[in-house]
Parts: sequence; structure tokens; C-alpha cells
Amino acid sequence: MDACGAAPPTVASSPAKIDAASNGTAAFAPSVWGDFFATYVPPPTQACQWHILLYERMKELKRRVGRMFEDGEAMGGVAATVALVDTVERLGLDSHFREEIAAAISRVHVAGEEGPELAGSDDLHVAATRFRLLRQHGFWVSADVFDKFRDGAVNFGATNDARALLSLYHAAHMAVPGESALDDAIAFARRHLQAMIGELRSPAAEQVSRALDHPLPRYTRLLETMHYVAEYGQEEAHDSTLLELARLNSNLMRSLHLKELKALTMWWRDIYDAVNLPYSRDRIVETYLWCCGMIPEEENSRGRLIFTKTFGILSLLDDTFDVHATLEECRRLNEAFQRWDENAV
Repeated sequence: MDACGAAPPTVASSPAKIDAASNGTAAFAPSVWGDFFATYVPPPTQACQWHILLYERMKELKRRVGRMFEDGEAMGGVAATVALVDTVERLGLDSHFREEIAAAISRVHVAGEEGPELAGSDDLHVAATRFRLLRQHGFWVSADVFDKFRDGAVNFGATNDARALLSLYHAAHMAVPGESALDDAIAFARRHLQAMIGELRSPAAEQVSRALDHPLPRYTRLLETMHYVAEYGQEEAHDSTLLELARLNSNLMRSLHLKELKALTMWWRDIYDAVNLPYSRDRIVETYLWCCGMIPEEENSRGRLIFTKTFGILSLLDDTFDVHATLEECRRLNEAFQRWDENAV
């Protein structure tokens, strides 16, 4: 259910069907969204005063989370620091704490360089999460850090620890070509996670199921945030400040996304009707979702609008070339583009 209280339409796949009576033109199904976003009206609870109160509350919560990073720096605990950074990023809050995260990741990296005992490497979950975060942030970490957890050629000892196996599975997907040890780790973790998924409770069961389909490094961050904000409160060790901030941030972003979708849908309706290309796809909402996955942060609102409009127009050209025009028409259209006179713009 969306912020205005109405359930959006169910998205179904709509493959193109070739219309033989229309010169081979593909007939795409109409958009499943209709006027849903075009007619969106923010609820009264999201008036200007609501945004002011929300921002004030978030400001206070961000101060508290900032102190968590400071406490982690004072204590110097790698395990606590890694857990905090991972949680903040998965909750979609990292854009609010870029400097703090960068400093924390640097400390974690330095700790590992100074000695394995300082890197929290006795715990597979901590070692794997540290490995993944460091590689994600551009620090090179050798896969040799996992050697101590092996009890055989390809076996790891934590066969009954779902959290450790899940962290290993995610981390191993940060492999580069030639790291066969991490390929073995993926196969090992996947086999054991599949065997135990029926015995896991929520939210671990959902997290494992999701990871088996889309490992964290290969999953759209926006979708992971949507799932994890709902799951984080069920974890025994969850922090109430982080949870409240994540929920408020999600509400804020949902409100912003709906406003952007309304503006884009209105713009697209004018463009789509004006060009009158009935053979082309009406998929501006799906295009916007892709752009949200690429640049989900609040400050990138203008970028999302620009990219969505650009890709929307390109989709009209793509469908013209792929499913409508004859080969000769494609060549002539391409020649017209090649003759484009920049001086005329």
C-alpha cells in the first residue's frame, strides 16, 4: 500500500506480441499503472508542517547515530564498527553519514593491516562482513583471511551458523576473476544455506531466501533497504534509534518518490500522446524504478528526473528501430541522425 492509502496495481510481465497484420509491428501491453501516479494527491498528514517536524526529528536522531560512530572510534572495536556500518548502509542511511562511514572503514582497514588479531578475524561473520565492506569501499583485502576458517580443501567450519554462512556468501560475491577460493566459498555456503532454510525463523529465513536469489553485492540497494527496514525491528540486537531514523527516512523518500512519479507521469503523458507512436512501450514508471536503483539518494532527485526522461525518449527510438521500422527505414533514420547539425541547436 502506498502513502496515499491506495494499493498500486499489480505489475505483470507484458512481453511484446508480433502483429502480423501490421507489418510485423510488436504490440506491447498497455501500462499497468494507468493514471495511478498521475492522480496521486499527498495525504493531509504530509503537509508542510509534517515535513518540518520530520526533518527536526531526523536531525536529532542523526546526532545520536553520529555519536555511535564516535563511540566506536573511542573503543576501537572492529566488530562493533563493522556491524554499525553494515546496518547503516543496508537501512539506506549511508548518505547521511558519508564522512563517518569513510573514517570508520579506514580504521577497520588500518586495524587489519596492523595485525589479524585486531581485525576481529576469529569470528567468521565479522571477518566476512569486514571483507565485503572493505572491498565495496575500494580497499583491497586478500581472500587469505578466510583460510583460518577452513577445515578442509573447500569446507568451512561454521556449517550450522546461518548468520556466518550468509555473511560468507555475500562476501564471496566480491571475488575478482581467478579467486577460486571464493568460488568454493559461494558453493559451500549456498549448499548449507539451502539445506537449513526450512529451519530458520523470520527474518533470517527471508534474508537467506533473498540472498540465494540476489546476493547483497548484486542486489539493488533500494530494494534491499525496503526489505531490511521492515526486517531490522525483528532482530534481537536492533537499535531503536537506527530503526526510528530508518523508518522516518523511508517515509520521507517514499513521499519524494511519489511526487517525482507524479511529475514524470504527467510529462510522459504529454510526450507519449504528442509523438503518437502506439507501437512503443509505455513504461515510464519502470524506467524510473531503474533510475532509483542507480541513484536512490534524496539529493539526486533532479538526476533521477533527467535520467528517466532521457531513457524514456530513448525507449521510443529503441522500439522504432527494433519492432516497427523496416531495415531500409532504420538505415534512413540512422542517416538522418548522423547528419545532425550541432550548429543548428
